[in-house]
Amino acid sequence: MGAPTHEGIAARVLVVDDEAGVRRVLTRLLGGEGYEVMEASGGQEALEILWTHGADTVLLDVMMPQMDGLEVCRRIRKNSRTAHTPVVFITAAVDRQFRRQARKAGADDFLSKPFDEVELLARVNNTVRMKLYYDGLTRERNRLRNEVDGRSRELDATTDRLERLTEELRVAREETIGRLARAAEFRDDETAAHLQRMSHYCYLIGRKKNIDEYTCEMLRIASPMHDVGKIGIPDNILLKPGRLTADEYTIMKQHAEIGYQILSGSESPLVKLAANIAHTHHEKWDGSGYPRGLKGDTIPIEGRIAAVADVFDALTSERPYKKAWPIEDAVALLERGRAAHFDPELVDLFLGSMDEVLAIKDEFQDQRAELAPVRRA
Repeated sequence: MGAPTHEGIAARVLVVDDEAGVRRVLTRLLGGEGYEVMEASGGQEALEILWTHGADTVLLDVMMPQMDGLEVCRRIRKNSRTAHTPVVFITAAVDRQFRRQARKAGADDFLSKPFDEVELLARVNNTVRMKLYYDGLTRERNRLRNEVDGRSRELDATTDRLERLTEELRVAREETIGRLARAAEFRDDETAAHLQRMSHYCYLIGRKKNIDEYTCEMLRIASPMHDVGKIGIPDNILLKPGRLTADEYTIMKQHAEIGYQILSGSESPLVKLAANIAHTHHEKWDGSGYPRGLKGDTIPIEGRIAAVADVFDALTSERPYKKAWPIEDAVALLERGRAAHFDPELVDLFLGSMDEVLAIKDEFQDQRAELAPVRRA
């Protein structure tokens, strides 16, 4: 029959018996079949050999001094390195009570003394093959685990890179939008602080309106582009310090349409939202606004929100050609414009949150350059 091998290496059997004669017989029989045989005369020696060198099967006597076979078997099973090593008891005790104890201790098989050589070799061959099969499964499982772990690490690294890239793109997108919004600022009197305040007011109103967090954040990012269309308004009108004529005001109102044309046509939900805000933030609840004279709920919610936020901040902010209105005066104007200029519900939500509004106003103060030209709204 011959000893099973793994990658050309003979299977290893540990023979544990306090009788030297028994060990010699078993070593001769097993060695003749090609097994590598190790011997131990007692339980402690057997455990030390097993934990140091390992084995594919243990042939174990029961009646030994100091540590009997049952205790040896229990300790073999408790150690993770040897928990699956087959243990075959060779004993003269064949009663059912002993077999129950041995099974409980972790025995895999039994041979009775005196043993039959053919039966011995057959039992050992079976247990060794079982051990080698288990070892093969373990190696394959570890290989797959290592492969999966390697793939997982690669996936984690890729995910980290994608997350960093996504964050970089998000920052770049917000910065690009902010810089585009400030391009209009250089041709008007709006400051970066105005854009920040206005955007946070829009976010606040959206939250009070119970709009989802994602859309509120989109409102915050997109709303600073509301006046980007002023890029297309001639300086003699945009920068005129005095009152505009009717014709000049007609041209001035074109900035809503120009802003929409600049931003429209994008596949980005964010830019689409910014385009709608630019197009509709001068529409009025009663239909008297521009550029399309939309009325009530036909005005997109983002345009209605931006209208409240933009007007309040424009009124309460100092400009080179005007002083900032007192908060109570700005509040009074919003109340007068309720259901005329502004969506009444949004006015109520905004005015009902004045503690948060004033906190935003305090957080983002105007910081004008000393040489800034005099510009008009």
